[in-house]
Amino acid sequence: MHKTPEKIAKQKKVLAKAVLSSANQLGLTQGQLAIILNLDSIETLNSLELDPDSSQGELAIILIRIAISLDALTGGEAKWMQHFMKAPNKLTKGIPIEQIQTTQGLITILNVVEGLRLQSKY
Repeated sequence: MHKTPEKIAKQKKVLAKAVLSSANQLGLTQGQLAIILNLDSIETLNSLELDPDSSQGELAIILIRIAISLDALTGGEAKWMQHFMKAPNKLTKGIPIEQIQTTQGLITILNVVEGLRLQSKY
């Protein structure tokens, strides 16, 4: 399927908006988000466009999936989502907000919250 330049530009803006919203829900600072997405500077966030097919776009999608799973687990309570992110956690063997600052940590947290979400369905 051929993507027009307009469609690509729109996808980049939508992904950027979604990751900024997710970061806010999770209680991340702009500096933390810049580290997670491997951005050079915080200023980049102000005019952020993320290509879903780039490594930064893939990291953004993982962060969004974490926010979606935590939203489902907490009934959308941002306070509880942020508590999960900032408190020591036996399942993740660390503090999630610190762990997600590496790619491996981001994947670990995603696996934990998606696993919990699957368990909560049964």
